[in-house]
Amino acid sequence: MKNRILVVDDNRLIVTLLKVNLTSAGYEVVTASDGLAGLKAAIAERPDLIILDVMMPEMDGFEVARQVRNNTLVSHVPIIMLTARNTSESIVAGLDAGADDYLAKPFDMTEVLARVKAHLRRSRTERSLNPITNLPGNIAIEEKLKQLAASLEPFAVIYTDIDNFKSYNDAYGFLQGDVVLRTLGLIILQCITMCGNPHDFVGHIGGDDFVICSTPDKVDALCQQLITSFDELMPKLYNENDRKLGYVLGHSRDGQHVKHPLITVSLAVVTNEYRSFDSSGQISELVAEVKCLAKQMPHSIYIKDLRSSRASAQDASYERGPEDPPLSVALVCADRTLRLVLPVTLGRAKIKVMVCDTVAEALRTDVNTVIVDDVLLDESKLGVLAEAKENGRAVIVLGPPASDGDDLGATRTRTACLPKPYNFTHLASLIRQVHCCPAG
Repeated sequence: MKNRILVVDDNRLIVTLLKVNLTSAGYEVVTASDGLAGLKAAIAERPDLIILDVMMPEMDGFEVARQVRNNTLVSHVPIIMLTARNTSESIVAGLDAGADDYLAKPFDMTEVLARVKAHLRRSRTERSLNPITNLPGNIAIEEKLKQLAASLEPFAVIYTDIDNFKSYNDAYGFLQGDVVLRTLGLIILQCITMCGNPHDFVGHIGGDDFVICSTPDKVDALCQQLITSFDELMPKLYNENDRKLGYVLGHSRDGQHVKHPLITVSLAVVTNEYRSFDSSGQISELVAEVKCLAKQMPHSIYIKDLRSSRASAQDASYERGPEDPPLSVALVCADRTLRLVLPVTLGRAKIKVMVCDTVAEALRTDVNTVIVDDVLLDESKLGVLAEAKENGRAVIVLGPPASDGDDLGATRTRTACLPKPYNFTHLASLIRQVHCCPAG
């Protein structure tokens, strides 16, 4: 669709010159020969940009600019003023009236076209920004998804949705709800700085829905950090009483008291690792499907689609073969996010996770594999794990790989190590690998 430009000038020669050149540059041009007609045309035609002369009959350009800025329908439209008075006083008066730029007559047509293009580009960007978070909105998001669908480069799209946000808004008001949205926007940007790529994209669709565009190798770290930061910061936006209770008291439509849980975050991840996309619509459709699954969970979670076909989203988080037997593992971890996410994610790989508070509790189970976060390990626990490994148990440590000469006795206590940030698909494969050969 062509951008529409309104030219308002009482000089027919200038109007003709501008119309011919702007039309040749691919714009649709509407003209008016005086200020009053120009104002009416601006409201009726809703142009994308106005080129406005200063000295005109009926109404001068300053007054036209002022009235355009006071009209909700067209107040956002960029205005470039043309004047033969190239004085500081005239320029200041035009800018005060609402002009965005100034060109002195006689003007260079190449410069006019360059400034028109620049203002239209800036206007598109500003109109696309979400007014609450100042992040790119729907227009920019759609353009980004189109680029990804057409690209052969690996990409990952993370759809972020706040659970129980309406109940928070009802209890605390929409202004405080906006604080939640801005906080989430800042959390996302911080997580990208910590775990993402320099040119990762963040967009705010509207309401409590956000989009992150990154790469598959960064997704797990991004999602884990986002959930950790969200669950740490968001409870602080409740009053002390609601925070202690763990819910907000509301009312149903029939007037009954209802306990609404505190807000959590659901992340749906779609990548082109195992499938290709022909359009942005396909990406949006698939990520919406995975999001529906994530929102069924009563806690913050992320689910990544790793299917190569449109099978049920219930299998979205792990690509497995029919021959995979069910397994059980014990998890010893203080990280709340991992304690919530791992049972769900690995469960779709037919791996049951028993969450334990201590190493001793894990070793009292009859599972063959024990997964332990390295931050919980000390000398006493290492001895227990070494004994368990000698008795045929597989021990997977979540943490940095052990180096040669590690004083924690890594070789003696560990069957395998999964470095941070964790890739849950690799973890599922690693569990099956060590299950088959626990002493390896």
